[in-house]
Amino acid sequence: MRDPRDLYRFESADVLAAVPRTGLTLVHALPGLVDAGNACRIASTYLRDELRHLRLVSFDMDELLDYRGSRPQAVFDGTSYASVDIPELTLSLMYDESDRPFLFLDGPEPDLQWRRLAEALIDLVEFFDVERVVGMQAVPMAVPHTRPIGLFAHANDPDLLGRPNTRPTPAPGTTLGSDEDEDSAEIVVPAAFGALLELQLGRADHASMGYAAQIPHYLTRTDFPAGALALLHRVSEAAGLDLPLVHLGDLTDAATVALQGTIAQNAEVGQIVSALEEQYDSMNEGADDSPLTTTMDLPTAEELGEHFERFLADHDGEGPGDAPQL
Repeated sequence: MRDPRDLYRFESADVLAAVPRTGLTLVHALPGLVDAGNACRIASTYLRDELRHLRLVSFDMDELLDYRGSRPQAVFDGTSYASVDIPELTLSLMYDESDRPFLFLDGPEPDLQWRRLAEALIDLVEFFDVERVVGMQAVPMAVPHTRPIGLFAHANDPDLLGRPNTRPTPAPGTTLGSDEDEDSAEIVVPAAFGALLELQLGRADHASMGYAAQIPHYLTRTDFPAGALALLHRVSEAAGLDLPLVHLGDLTDAATVALQGTIAQNAEVGQIVSALEEQYDSMNEGADDSPLTTTMDLPTAEELGEHFERFLADHDGEGPGDAPQL
């Protein structure tokens, strides 16, 4: 294997000098083959728009991406090519609402050199003395959008999940069997780069965990901000960060209103949603330890209050027949 450190470069010595070396969390979002509801992409864009950040590290994408397999976008102005948008994978220093620093890694999932990139990231985790790594993922599931968003939790150390008295949550795309085979069940699923990274971090004695939001399968190719909101809620808790989620909640509300209007005009989709609601309610009735109920996206009282204040402000003066603009 070639030197993993050749895969990345630091932006500047001045920026590096500003990075604290204690208690840092690294959050990553690397959407690849499946990013159901574009939840990871929405979450990444939202964090970059809402939070102060500085680029620390850039990676050599010519080494990591197969451009023929996932072609970059080119802009043609009618005469010539104005630009070609080469994707970027970057590590940034971010500050949450309480001015608490953390590292954020985002960009496309690499096509090539997974093991080498994992080693490069372990090198950076050790260089910045990262305390914990937290990842995001979104997978399609047979669940309705009208119920709380469930998340699969996973970690290279079970203690990181904070649920020592409950059975472990299955990996994305898996289910637990009977009580007798819960501890021995193994399911083979297509790996994401995040799975290899978590495994290799564990072998190097670095704590790593992640969440996969369960996105309604009929919305896999549609922007679903509720999935991003659920992911960022869990990341905020796991990393001890104060992430600003009110604006993303507003976007989620608007998208839900638009989705409900679309479904109301399509009887077939409405029947599918109703069937999924019945299935969901039946599975979760009295089952507090179900993998669909162990981790839910529940807003705090403060966030509910802010949403209510925004609702009143946005609808002040509207007549009973007026509807908010999306």
